[in-house]
Amino acid sequence: MRFLARFLRVVLATLISLMSLALIAQTPAAAADGDLDTSFSTDGQLLNDYHASGEDGWRDAVFDANGNLIMAGWWNNNGQTNKHSWAMNRITGAGTCTNATKFDNNCGTHRFWSPRKDTIEEVLVQDDGKIVAVGTAGTVTTGSGGDYQCTVTRFASDKNFDNLDNSFGINGKMQPNFENTKDDWCKGGAIDANGNIVIVGYVKHGASRYDATIGRLTPTGWWDTSFSGDGKATEHFDNDDMFRAVAIQTDGKIVAVGTSQYGHTGSNILLARYNTDGTLDTSFGGGDGWQVTDFSNKDRGNDVKIQSNGKIVVVGVADYGGDTDDGRYGLVGRFNPDGSLDTSFSGDGKLLIDYGGTTDTHRTVEIQSNQKIIAAGRSNCCGNGNDVAVARINTDGSLDTTFSGDGKLTIDFLGAGRADYARGSTLTPDGQAIVLVGDTEGGGDGDMMTLQVEASATTPSITMIANGAFRKDGNNTTIATHEDAGVTAVPGGYNNGDTMNANHEYEYDFDVNGTDRTFSLVLGAQPPSNVVLDFTIGAWVGNDDRSAINTTLGTDLVIKDAGGNTVTQATFTNANWNTTQTFTVVPVQDNVIEGYENGAIVATVNDAASDDMYGIMSVQKNVVIYDDDHNVTAGFDHVNGAVDGLTLKGFPSEIVYTDYMQPGEQYLIDPRDAVGLRWYCIDPTALANAGGDIGNYIRSLGEAGVWASQNWVGLQIDHDGNTSFWRSQFGNKNWVSLSDMDFPTNQAEVHRYVWGSDGKLRWS
Repeated sequence: MRFLARFLRVVLATLISLMSLALIAQTPAAAADGDLDTSFSTDGQLLNDYHASGEDGWRDAVFDANGNLIMAGWWNNNGQTNKHSWAMNRITGAGTCTNATKFDNNCGTHRFWSPRKDTIEEVLVQDDGKIVAVGTAGTVTTGSGGDYQCTVTRFASDKNFDNLDNSFGINGKMQPNFENTKDDWCKGGAIDANGNIVIVGYVKHGASRYDATIGRLTPTGWWDTSFSGDGKATEHFDNDDMFRAVAIQTDGKIVAVGTSQYGHTGSNILLARYNTDGTLDTSFGGGDGWQVTDFSNKDRGNDVKIQSNGKIVVVGVADYGGDTDDGRYGLVGRFNPDGSLDTSFSGDGKLLIDYGGTTDTHRTVEIQSNQKIIAAGRSNCCGNGNDVAVARINTDGSLDTTFSGDGKLTIDFLGAGRADYARGSTLTPDGQAIVLVGDTEGGGDGDMMTLQVEASATTPSITMIANGAFRKDGNNTTIATHEDAGVTAVPGGYNNGDTMNANHEYEYDFDVNGTDRTFSLVLGAQPPSNVVLDFTIGAWVGNDDRSAINTTLGTDLVIKDAGGNTVTQATFTNANWNTTQTFTVVPVQDNVIEGYENGAIVATVNDAASDDMYGIMSVQKNVVIYDDDHNVTAGFDHVNGAVDGLTLKGFPSEIVYTDYMQPGEQYLIDPRDAVGLRWYCIDPTALANAGGDIGNYIRSLGEAGVWASQNWVGLQIDHDGNTSFWRSQFGNKNWVSLSDMDFPTNQAEVHRYVWGSDGKLRWS
């Protein structure tokens, strides 16, 4: 049958080629989004026919860490109706079976649990590479109401499907009972950050009564009793409720989707959120942790994914009654993190997609890195039985016309008269295509179907660049600014022509130029609408942390745009997203002696004012502010390190704290950062008479200036503050240039300086 289908495709392709040649020779067009990806299985399609006259199909797919594709579902092991066993297949990302991907010497294999309808619903890959399958298996005995059991299995080796992991459950298998005497169906699963396995589904009571179920298993396969007391919960929210899929938020909360009033006219989308302890999250859904949403006469929720900004995307089917004009539509809904409908999506949070048929359905959903939504299922739109139906939706809820021309795609897998159904999906590891798995059925034979469709996506990014440097953090890593707006050189920096000691002085210790105080922002992908970034102050990250900048923007600094306007936000539009915006950090002069302060400038996407494409992203760069407030009012002040940004240059071999020490204060200084030390003792009256600039004043004193320098050798302790070298003369050093200043770094001890109440400075 596969041969015949491919033969027909070849004949059709040949006829089309001959017709094209009769018109004009053309260069083949490059693959576009919505085309079958021919890098997969040569034509983007793969058929697995495990049983010539059986009902075979895939329900889910996932890529492992090696880029291999794992498909899972069911296999009709003996050709009899509703006699299914678990089936799994692993192939390369290119769609081929190799020795490296084989299970048990066969890329396709199965696990027979019972003589009933056993099916894998979800396949998961742990961080250690072990494969977890979640689904349902029949019981050995038959009877009313208790013929099926939720089943979770883990495989010990990714090379051997038949080798169950005996460290999990009972011999690798766990059948978690929600109701011992009822049918338990597990329809979805997920692995949380702790390796626990969350399962959802429903319990069937008799012919038409359903209750939704949720549970959590430990990594060893037993009920996690920290969840809902005993590891499980059976929910009767409204009437005939069921869960069909589950997703886990970044904060660990669990979102489950399904249907309420299942099987009834008036059924609705059911959405619930659970805390990590298994209680319903009362901050969700209006106060009780769950809600139902009406899209049409009869709605069903089939899958759920969570965007990077926490918004919840649900797909399913909306059924208006089944006639030609008002039949079933592919349903897509988006909800805010609190459970309310997101009205920025399609106007009211609801989107119904008409593929042209009367039985359009969405069964699976993926969210790309640019937050575009791909929903897939089936449609009877095109006179070929049922075809695979796929749609890509922009972040605002409109159909993405860059995908298949109008945002919608139907695929006839094997020809007219067959029923093709996409039931599961996964994005390729590079995020540039979507894999759809399901089944194709006709003439009493169902086969496993895999498709790969081109779906390129540019990953959103925000680039933030700083132009300054500070100590060990290197060039162009830090925003370095000065409280005196007229100072364009950072204290302690090098000028052109200055000589550095290669043993311990580096050109990136301080970077002196006028752009040090600026930073720039630019986006990496074009958004459909605005992206607004909020500016805040964060903590310094890296070496040489000092006193922190006030976290309130505007207290210690303001941010100005290229026009000199004080701003708290940066806005990028669809038109200027790739134009770099530059901002200047301007400190607020406060006349408080602080030495230097540091922190970080943080730019965070304002979710409410921005397109969903960028989610909630943030970038940051360190910022250091040098204090220029040297207005001494009384007593003597000791200043160590660089003291003037224009004329007196410090150097990295010093302990550089441009600060004042007051009586009763102490410093802990690590000489491994820099061991040369100078102290200046300044008469405030003389300083004021000289114009109030410390650097100019000290330089004017020349050799008469009272100063001190020290290098430490071994462990020395100054107990009484009378060490003679604290009153040394300048020693004919050049105070302007760095060229002949060299204080070797040869110590390891951390030193403590205390200025006692008696006016003496002591160190140890």
